Amino acid sequence: MFEIGQISHPGRKRLLNEDTYDLDACAGLAVLVDGMGGPDAGDVAAAFVRDHVRKALQQGESPADALRNTGQALRIQRPQQSLSPSGASAIAARFSDGFLDLAWVGTCTVLFSDGRQYRRIQSDAESKGVLKSGAGNAIQALGVTATDKLCISETGITLKRGESVLFCTDGVLEACSEPELETSLCDPRLSAQESVEILLMHALRGEAVNNLTALLLRRA
Repeated sequence: MFEIGQISHPGRKRLLNEDTYDLDACAGLAVLVDGMGGPDAGDVAAAFVRDHVRKALQQGESPADALRNTGQALRIQRPQQSLSPSGASAIAARFSDGFLDLAWVGTCTVLFSDGRQYRRIQSDAESKGVLKSGAGNAIQALGVTATDKLCISETGITLKRGESVLFCTDGVLEACSEPELETSLCDPRLSAQESVEILLMHALRGEAVNNLTALLLRRA
């Protein structure tokens, strides 16, 4: 059984929230998306990715295949014909009985906490130098990067009681310090929802230039 926390906020500088997510606890499916491309582009691309990935997961595709096929579908649906292409970074996950099967691409991030400390799970794109850690712009993005060039990270995680994973957009990591992340993720007195709300509070105390979205899944 998982305890779940969820937040999404446009941040302090932007009127539009190009982040989006979908969570079906009963089916054990989660999708988090960070759109790029500005009004009528990034938000539209993000919604397309969210809905397409969710449907693919529901039909039994693996998280990695769901992202890969969604990227191809977005490239067909929204051809890149401008200097400001629209696309998205995303995380897709299937979870049940303490096990998570997940995949991610672009600047979205996965953090693991054992209840005492946290660590970032490095993406394949970072380890291969395709995407620098903390980069403000996604070199890898669904709908922008050609399907055969996508560097999709995937892993399986078995959580023990009290352990958790946080899925978040890059705006969260940009706005929160390491001590603030540790305070939010590693305090056993906090519920999962309280953890992400405190994370949002820390982010909004600063500039919070980008949109802020986070999903926390904790093994109960």
